[in-house]
Amino acid sequence: MSNNQHHDWDKLFDQLPLDATVRDEQREQLKSDALEVFDNEQTPPTRKTTLQTIGHTLMKYKAPHWTTATVLIAGMFWMFQSSSDPAFAVDALVENMMKVKTARYDIVTNVDGLPTQKMKAFFLEPTHMRQEMPGGYINISDWTAGKMIGLNTKTKQATVFNLMNISEEAKKGMQYGNQFEVLRQSLQAATTDPNSKVVPLGEKQLNGRTVIGIRFENPGMPMTLWADPETQYPVRIESTMVGPPKTKLVMKNYEFNVELDESLFSLEIPDGYEVIETDIDASPAIESDFITALRMCCEAADGEFPTGLDTVSIGKYSAMYLQHIGADLEKGPTGKQLQEIVKLARGFQFVAMLPKESNAHYAGTGTKQGDKQRAIFWFKPADSEKYRVVFADLTIKESDEPPEVTGAVKLSK
Repeated sequence: MSNNQHHDWDKLFDQLPLDATVRDEQREQLKSDALEVFDNEQTPPTRKTTLQTIGHTLMKYKAPHWTTATVLIAGMFWMFQSSSDPAFAVDALVENMMKVKTARYDIVTNVDGLPTQKMKAFFLEPTHMRQEMPGGYINISDWTAGKMIGLNTKTKQATVFNLMNISEEAKKGMQYGNQFEVLRQSLQAATTDPNSKVVPLGEKQLNGRTVIGIRFENPGMPMTLWADPETQYPVRIESTMVGPPKTKLVMKNYEFNVELDESLFSLEIPDGYEVIETDIDASPAIESDFITALRMCCEAADGEFPTGLDTVSIGKYSAMYLQHIGADLEKGPTGKQLQEIVKLARGFQFVAMLPKESNAHYAGTGTKQGDKQRAIFWFKPADSEKYRVVFADLTIKESDEPPEVTGAVKLSK
């Protein structure tokens, strides 16, 4: 990539509402996180991510509001035992959560190598979600209506995403298409799934308040919940996804069944906003979508394959590809250009939705497009005895055994 291209890429990321400066409170948070590892023996160890180099690269950038929206879209594609104090009932906690009509809380996300991200979240039954992010960006979604809008209050730009090609089966689950609903459905599943385990953690003091901890070791989304033993509602919920990249999600300062103005969740675009609208193919992504995404990444990165297949990489390569196709660095992409980015995110979705049993591996980091002997990705489809192997010339072959490639990274849910 030339110096001029790199400068343009810097300008693209300069539009993102992320603050990469290191503050004293961030240093204190790091110390607190380190102590937490020693305090909480129930927290399972996690392996070191291989994508820290991506994080170090992105630390100096700020990503534009439309890149943030693309990552949100990608995420959309892709959310017992008892031996402790008998006065606290897990079933009562879950039942209370299932009855919640409204909620207001804070979300803190830490992705390895990136600055801490904070947002305010609002939930309104049945399917309304609002997230307020730094830099004046607001995301409002209602998946039963098949729509999400992103509002940049500083530039007065609105991005509208319309879900298309939703299957009848998918429509039945659209009510679970927001983060809060996914959370409480996961809690409910943890108490009924025989493969899940609920581990009591005992009491501790949290901000001068006595709370009781429960570790939900359910497959796919393990979480630690700290609850008030009197109200039997959550106070703080923590979840760590191994990745790569390792991602720690904290939801705290919960307020349940509070009065929320329905206008907060309106999908109407305010007067005076420039509107960019695009359709999203919500049908399940297929293998050819993934090949298309790889080709797009190579086009934008001087022929090199992506350094990762995670949500951080989606943001990175979205910005690179938009620069590649000539997006306006000041105004952001047109609807047509944004549609191209949705195609890229859709390809990454294919990988994100592969089950653990597929034994998917990625070995494309540092590899240039073209070598027909170099395997860069492989997985075993469901109900198949053979692996599908993608080579660096983007051809695909079947194999009885997975390739042996130095540096290959196993992808985990």
